[in-house]
Amino acid sequence: MVPAAAVDVPLSVAERSSAVFFGRYAGNVDTMSKLADQIPGTSGEAFEAQVFGVGRPRAGAKPRGRYPFIATRFPVNAVRFRARLAAVRAETATWWSGSVFPAPPSGPAATALLIEAQRRFARCMRAHIFATFLAQGMFDQVCRLARQAGAEGLETELVTGYGGLEESALAGDLGRVAADELPLEGFLRRHGFHGPGEGELSGRSWREDRRPVEDLLAGYRLVGSSQSIATTETQQAAVRRGAEAKLLAALPASRRPSARLALRLARACIPMREVGKGAFLRAVDVGRAAARAIGDDLVSQGLLDDRDDVFHLTVDELVHGLPGDARAEVAHRRATRGRYLTMTLPARWVGNAEPLPIDGARTPDDAGPLEGLPVSGGMVEGRARVIHDAAVIADFEPGDVLVCETTDPSWTLLFHLAGAVVIDIGGPLSHGAIVARELGIPGVMNTKTGTSRIGDGDWVRVDGSAGRVEILKRSEGKD
Repeated sequence: MVPAAAVDVPLSVAERSSAVFFGRYAGNVDTMSKLADQIPGTSGEAFEAQVFGVGRPRAGAKPRGRYPFIATRFPVNAVRFRARLAAVRAETATWWSGSVFPAPPSGPAATALLIEAQRRFARCMRAHIFATFLAQGMFDQVCRLARQAGAEGLETELVTGYGGLEESALAGDLGRVAADELPLEGFLRRHGFHGPGEGELSGRSWREDRRPVEDLLAGYRLVGSSQSIATTETQQAAVRRGAEAKLLAALPASRRPSARLALRLARACIPMREVGKGAFLRAVDVGRAAARAIGDDLVSQGLLDDRDDVFHLTVDELVHGLPGDARAEVAHRRATRGRYLTMTLPARWVGNAEPLPIDGARTPDDAGPLEGLPVSGGMVEGRARVIHDAAVIADFEPGDVLVCETTDPSWTLLFHLAGAVVIDIGGPLSHGAIVARELGIPGVMNTKTGTSRIGDGDWVRVDGSAGRVEILKRSEGKD
């Protein structure tokens, strides 16, 4: 834990844990890495490699975070936290369902709900951050065991087949809808807090706009019912057990007891990363519903022109009083956001970010195969679908290769249809990597330029074991 005396808001942007740059919320990698250095059994360098794809050796990092910690109080505390996290998730799920079905009324009740959503979001996010660091620490231990056994790379098979992942249930339930085993309304009452850009308060979740879900039903009817998800989970569990047996056989007998404990802790901790995410996303969706109810009220009072204008105001303004000329202020902020949307930001920077213009041109294909991180094994050839918006997925077909910049849980429905995934940003513990392993499809992360070098419709070969993507044939009309 970070001592209270160490928690403040520095004046310098470079020293803050997070900040907003040109309309984008960004975390301070140095701060997160320093926290990881304080966790026994891992390091900031490992944290960066596993979440962002690249780890930087840093002078002055405390080495004490590298000692073996599985014989201390960690196992008991990890199990206890797992139970607490499950309780937070269950409580938040019940609260979400009761808050958005039916939609909240406008007026003071909506304002109170927005404040409550903000409070619960903070609680869920704290739990999620702690779960993320626990998962990262255990993944690092598994990687070290694989290296010690002379089987580097085996870790991708050692951290799959856990079962019970929320994303697997998401895809499985849509399979049940496709098989007429579950009404779509029932699916939305379980998973309707997801949706394109679901981390953005102004986004539209599936409970508000079900069209992205409906667009995928035809594909799900082609690939079969939810039974295929259960079959995949069984197959991936067998892959993991085989990898565990291989690892233990390669280690000295004296190391095997601690290795078995580390593997059990990995099974307990790594899936928690997605549990925490599901909790805070429900809080976001309640805040979204409350904000739109407030927007309706402000429109009825003649203070705003459109309910979604509310997203150009702050919580403090909604709770304590609007700006003097709310319409003019909203128009100014909307124009500023529109300008920010014409920009992009570098993957990393120091101090204040320098925005870059968005250039939609494809990078010339003169550098051979794309290289990335191998996060989920196997080799597949298929049609590349370069997708920038999870709401625009109507013609995604079973077996297509999903190519995108990054993913969140709302993309999971595409994973079940995809033959493979190729993602610009991320590491072996990012969302896309975890879901690809659990669903048993090849995955390559951190290609950096996949969405610009690969054209929509190109025929590609994805080698998830080697971390390589080859463009075999350009689609018609491509260079």
